[in-house]
Amino acid sequence: MPEASASAGSVVLACEAVTKSYGGVRAVDSVTLSVPDQGLFGLCGFNGAGKSTLFNLLAGSVRADEGVVRIDGRDATGWSAMRRARSGVARTWQTVRLALGRTALDNVAAACLAAPGQWMLGALWRPQAAPARERAWAALESLGIGHLGGRLVDGLTLEDQRLTELARALVSDPRVLLADEPASGLSSAQRTVLAGALTAISKDRAVVVVEHDLDMLTSISEHMWAMVEGRLAFSGDVETFRTSPVHADLRGIEQV
Repeated sequence: MPEASASAGSVVLACEAVTKSYGGVRAVDSVTLSVPDQGLFGLCGFNGAGKSTLFNLLAGSVRADEGVVRIDGRDATGWSAMRRARSGVARTWQTVRLALGRTALDNVAAACLAAPGQWMLGALWRPQAAPARERAWAALESLGIGHLGGRLVDGLTLEDQRLTELARALVSDPRVLLADEPASGLSSAQRTVLAGALTAISKDRAVVVVEHDLDMLTSISEHMWAMVEGRLAFSGDVETFRTSPVHADLRGIEQV
């Protein structure tokens, strides 16, 4: 398949023929795509299609067996996850990964300070903690949950925990956010709130969202990618995606 580029614009993140195998099974099979520096882009596919593995390859938590990852045109294939994060690539995960027993503010502020190999929350005792907390408050406020900053994350609803994770990802002002199934476990009303937050975030950066809720994903995305068995099976605008065989398969609809 030719390069799967979204709308025109400066490319902030790209991969070229990236491949990753586990036990002889190609979880990601020669995927090439480009992410512009602004907008909201959807990535979908059945469970096991390779979506999260592709995110891992882009964010650096997993190294590709083959292919190249580029950030701002630079070869970042050998870069660590930390270096990629410092170069503007942030991500969230399918399951909530907050530090329990600490406040939402602590969790977000610590993301400003942690260094490789350092206990994240221990960083809050460094002299730079005060400005980090200010940035954390601003990130929480931007998502409408500033009033929750002083509360322990243990007692927050799943919706507010996921918004706290978004704030933690945004506090470093990344150029691209990879959001992996952020709507998982949320109600319809909560997904509406999340959709609004993701749309707002995408106004000044790139946001790539992996999601199984196709109604939500197609309502907020301007470009869609779909993966099937590790390969990129679709790349195009939302309206074209809605009439594609891939969309029909994901919906369980038999085209006639």
